[in-house]
Amino acid sequence: MAKDNIELARTIVDLVGGPQNIAMVTHCVTRLRFKLYDDSYAKDDEIEKLDDVLSVIKAHGQYQVVIGPDVYDVYEAVLKVGSLWDDDTIDETQAKAVEGMGPQGLSGLLIDLISSIVAPCLGCIASTGMIKGFLALWDFIAVQVTGAHITGCGAYTVLYAIADAFWCFLPIMLGITSARRFKMNDLLGAAIGAAMCYSSITNLSATAFAGREGVNFLFQGTIFEMRYVTTFFGIPLITPASTGGYTSTFVPVILAVWFSSYIFKWANKNIPPTLKLFLVPMITLLVGGTVTLLVIGPISSILMNLISAFFNLLMNIPVVGGTVAGAVLGTVWQVLVIFGFHWALIPIKLSNMGTYFYDFALSPQYGCTWGQIACVLAVILKTKDEELKRTGVAAFITGLFGTTEPAIYGVTLPLRLPFVISCIAGAVSGAFYGLMGTSSFMMGYSGLLGLTSFIDARTPEQIEAWAGTSYYLPEQGIFHMVVAAAGVVIAFAVGFVLTWLFWRPKEE
Repeated sequence: MAKDNIELARTIVDLVGGPQNIAMVTHCVTRLRFKLYDDSYAKDDEIEKLDDVLSVIKAHGQYQVVIGPDVYDVYEAVLKVGSLWDDDTIDETQAKAVEGMGPQGLSGLLIDLISSIVAPCLGCIASTGMIKGFLALWDFIAVQVTGAHITGCGAYTVLYAIADAFWCFLPIMLGITSARRFKMNDLLGAAIGAAMCYSSITNLSATAFAGREGVNFLFQGTIFEMRYVTTFFGIPLITPASTGGYTSTFVPVILAVWFSSYIFKWANKNIPPTLKLFLVPMITLLVGGTVTLLVIGPISSILMNLISAFFNLLMNIPVVGGTVAGAVLGTVWQVLVIFGFHWALIPIKLSNMGTYFYDFALSPQYGCTWGQIACVLAVILKTKDEELKRTGVAAFITGLFGTTEPAIYGVTLPLRLPFVISCIAGAVSGAFYGLMGTSSFMMGYSGLLGLTSFIDARTPEQIEAWAGTSYYLPEQGIFHMVVAAAGVVIAFAVGFVLTWLFWRPKEE
């Protein structure tokens, strides 16, 4: 571990009030996320003056120190120098202490849950999505050159399995991270996620989705319509009406593990030690798994479908719907990133990707990264402040690969006007994306590597599954990637030109 990270960590720990003031610490892509017993002991100004710290933010019950791409190394150093525990290993006594620190609000709790559960998976979700994007591009080029798809060759099969497996079995991965968050055995969380992905359940969902003979309906013809093929002792076993069932879903497994954690804790407390080894997991799985498949799964799937339907309705308002929605999202996205509120929108994209195999709701935010780094480039070229130049160059390079926090906290936000201009650039590009109905077909980063996420990587079966519905989208090829690239040019041009024309370095 690098010596400078040790020194930085020691300084940060001291300035937040020492180890005795730290209830928990975890991290996301760019930030150290502390839960402090008393925020008043933290010396915000001194922390922000540290060379390797971009900013300090207090949001939804957390004291966040923005580090940048090196956050993981600094996080490891913080744990070491402070002899601390992270958010995944906190024990019951520490948990009670944290619970007594005061309410953080419903929105704060939601964002904290999403960030702590999804953040560990984001790297794999995005990287596997990029692999699928490159495979889709490879197949597209092969068709143009040879007239034949390469989807049947061995190399494609192996690489696609690597890319798609994590996404397909996402409930298992989220079951593990959710179990850590709710203080339950990891493997029990994985087992609940695995039950949701089990082939028998997936086959029931596919049958229900097809609407063939033997399928029963509840609330048929309404937005609350539910389908089932069989029953559990007379209780309808309702499964998602989709080809993949719970595979690739997000919310159901989190709620399932949250409920099961209470069963686990009750059983662990009340069952004699000599019987705990097998009775605790058995009771947890029997009760938690059954309630999950009969109640929690269907309800949470309906809720996410309603949210997706709302966004679809908004985007499909004639003429202005997509444009307005895209402009609003593009305007506020960078502001949401500052406070970490963008985490609250991630489930919408995950739900759309898992259900419809493409996302239309959050795609308009793609240009925001490019508007941000365009403003940074203009600042670099105009300023004579060498320190600002160095900070800007590092932030620009990082931003190219999708991480904008260094650009926001290190350059545009302190200068104010460039940040406002970056939001304007995001609004213009977002309106363009919304107008064009731009959709992404896999998870990916926001920078250069995320461009391939706009290539249509759906299988013919996935496309045909939604034929005849408002969610049907024919084969798109690289059309949306071309549109995404055009939006990048728009965002970059608006951000750079407006910053060049209207921002003046302080030396002028």
